[in-house]
Amino acid sequence: MKVHVEWTVFSVIGVLALMVTGPAVAQGTGVNLVINGGFESGNTGFTTGYAFGNVSGPGTYTIGTNPSSAPGAYPDWCNCGDHTTGTGNMMIVNGANSASWPVWEEVVTVTPSTNYTFSYWAAEVDHVSQSVPVLLVGINGAVIGSNSLPNVSPDNGGQWVNYIFTWNSGSSQSADLAIFDMNTDTPWNDFALDDISFSAAPGPPVN
Repeated sequence: MKVHVEWTVFSVIGVLALMVTGPAVAQGTGVNLVINGGFESGNTGFTTGYAFGNVSGPGTYTIGTNPSSAPGAYPDWCNCGDHTTGTGNMMIVNGANSASWPVWEEVVTVTPSTNYTFSYWAAEVDHVSQSVPVLLVGINGAVIGSNSLPNVSPDNGGQWVNYIFTWNSGSSQSADLAIFDMNTDTPWNDFALDDISFSAAPGPPVN
């Protein structure tokens, strides 16, 4: 799947420290606008700058149920299930050498002057990573936050972690949602994404 929006390095380098949002435990209660956030429909419903298929090289991904059995997986990759049920699909990613390629991207329709919650679950897939992924979230070309993943996989003492960001639509009628990996190292820097959601946040609209 090819990326449909040209993202520039301004948003991934110059404002990396603008906001860092850590793990959270709650998310918006509205309808999820993301089409295939749990990846149960396979490789569809999103765009990406990464190549689909064998994940032995940087900038690649696949959709599968277990990182250890992904095509091209390394011996130290997690023997673990997805976040949703433990048996469903997830996006399994080998981080790219470029921070400007979206790992995952989707454009959704939004209501102006409304607060939204962007949530996703992520996990390191290397048993122990010496170069962890640093995931950055952008909406409509602006950075809204970033986070570093734990350095151990769920089958080696780590866990799936939920990251949540809030955004106000202002005058926008659409939201170009994107996740980037800021780490450009080739070794390690491997991870999984699951249960991505974007929904209206509870509470009154902003005037």
